[in-house]
Amino acid sequence: MSFSGKIKEELAQHYAKARHCNLAELSALVHMSGSFEKDGYGRCILKLHTENDGVARKCFTLLGKTFNISTDVSIRRGGNVSRNRTYIVAVREHDDALKVLQAAKLIDAQGEIRENLSLVRNVMVQNACCRRAFIRGAFLAAGSISDPEKFYHFEIVCPSMAKAEQLKGIIA
Repeated sequence: MSFSGKIKEELAQHYAKARHCNLAELSALVHMSGSFEKDGYGRCILKLHTENDGVARKCFTLLGKTFNISTDVSIRRGGNVSRNRTYIVAVREHDDALKVLQAAKLIDAQGEIRENLSLVRNVMVQNACCRRAFIRGAFLAAGSISDPEKFYHFEIVCPSMAKAEQLKGIIA
C-alpha cells in the first residue's frame, strides 16, 4: 500500500464526536468525490466514488450515523483483480439523497442545484473543528501525499477552480 493509502486508512478511522463536524467531513466527501443523477422516474441518486476501501467504509458509516439512512456499496474492478477497484457508495432513496445534498449545500430547499460553498456564510466551515473535518474529507476524497522521507508533495485535486480557491481559503 502506498504512503498516501496508509494515511487515508488512518484518517478514515477517525470519527468526530460532534454531528456538525461529521456533516462538514461528509460535505467535503460529497463535494469532491460525489455525483448525483436522476433515474428514469426523476428521482435523485447520490453516489460517492473512491478507490480506497477505508474511505468507502467511512462514507457508509457517516451517511448511516449522520442521517440514519441506508446505502448500497458496490465494487467495480478494473483489468487487474488486485488493483483498480472503485467503491461506489450510493444513496438510492430520493428523499435521503436530497437530504444529504441539502446538508452538503449542493442544492437549495427547492431542489435546485446551487453548489454554494461560500467561506463567509457557510455554516459547514464556521468552526475550526469543522474546517479540519472538511479538509480531512477533501483529502480522503481527492488527495494524495508522498512519503516525506523521499520528497515532499501534498495535493488535493479539485473538480473546478472555484472549489480549489474555496478549499485554499478554508486551509488558510
